[in-house]
Amino acid sequence: MSAPAIARDPGLATERTALAWRRTAISAIASATLFTKVAAEGGIGWRPTGLLPLGAAVLMMLVAAIALARSRSLHRGAHRGTAPLLLLVSAGVAAVGLAAMAMVLVHRA
Repeated sequence: MSAPAIARDPGLATERTALAWRRTAISAIASATLFTKVAAEGGIGWRPTGLLPLGAAVLMMLVAAIALARSRSLHRGAHRGTAPLLLLVSAGVAAVGLAAMAMVLVHRA
């Protein structure tokens, strides 16, 4: 027995979703670049506050990789469940937001 073929959605909803994932990847790469710039120019060393921007940059590159993989799979017509991906991306973005707030609060004091 062969596996059932995945039906391809001929509508534009899949295309819009794939483009949204691609935009998420682009914005995550831009955020990672800015966090790397903050770490390089900040002169904050290897203290925990210096590691926050580097950790945020790595996390945003992971988000970008997930988003790009999802965009490509949608372009190929794979319509699997996205709940684990959405949860992972949401948790990553929330963690980066918390790290950014922590950096601002620590450097204001």
